[in-house]
Amino acid sequence: MFPIPWEARSDAGVFLFNQGEYWCAHEAWEGIWMHAEPVPKKFYQGLIQIAAGYVKLQQRHHKGALANLKKGLERFREVDEAVGDLDVPILYKKLVNQSRGVRVSLLDQGEARVLARAWDLWPKIEYAADAQRDKVSHSPPAKG
Repeated sequence: MFPIPWEARSDAGVFLFNQGEYWCAHEAWEGIWMHAEPVPKKFYQGLIQIAAGYVKLQQRHHKGALANLKKGLERFREVDEAVGDLDVPILYKKLVNQSRGVRVSLLDQGEARVLARAWDLWPKIEYAADAQRDKVSHSPPAKG
């Protein structure tokens, strides 16, 4: 697994994203992206562009949401093709899959999907440790 540098600003971006503060998350990650090596740069650029897509959704800008989500998804595809799986504390592939689903929904239903009602598919970024802890706590007791 390819290691991606993770720091307090990375966590701040996750927190802000999960609060629906997509622009602020974008800003938190941008400070890391600006000084990153090529692969981590693409990773953070993917997060930034996906966050920008959700900013556009909040603003009800259908085309802007589609374009930014597409760019973010392309960055993650490029990273995957270059190095495969990443060593980061978040479940980034889950975010990618959720965002792909949002984009498909926007493509299928068009601008009416954005304008007709409040968006109901806002994704959350999960930490791998939280997912593992939830998995363990929901496991049936061992038989003995």
